[in-house]
Amino acid sequence: MNRQHGFTLIEVLVAVMILAGVMVTLGQTMGATARAYSNINETHLGFLVASDKLVEMQVYQQWPSTGTSDSEVTRNGRDWWIETQVSEGPYPDTRRVDINVGLMQADEKGGMAYHLASLIGKPAEQ
Repeated sequence: MNRQHGFTLIEVLVAVMILAGVMVTLGQTMGATARAYSNINETHLGFLVASDKLVEMQVYQQWPSTGTSDSEVTRNGRDWWIETQVSEGPYPDTRRVDINVGLMQADEKGGMAYHLASLIGKPAEQ
């Protein structure tokens, strides 16, 4: 009797189903990784924009008045919105500065990418 060795149709179908499941899982994992990288990159760039704004306030040594102001800047080829809120600080001659930044989307504010809070002191009089 001559027996042929090989895979049955059911064994092939099971192997293909397992392979398809692995491919779907791998695709979802890669998509989630790409989204996470994009979010981390946006957060990092938002931190740089907020830090630039805070350094600008410190370098010019102008005592900021309390209140909220909005501005827009272009950094790294992207347009960002900046909302700066200045309030009285907890100590004499200090101001609390809260800076929110986010990407502009179709000439409108997108979601917030980064929030920076800091205290600045009143510049010394010369």
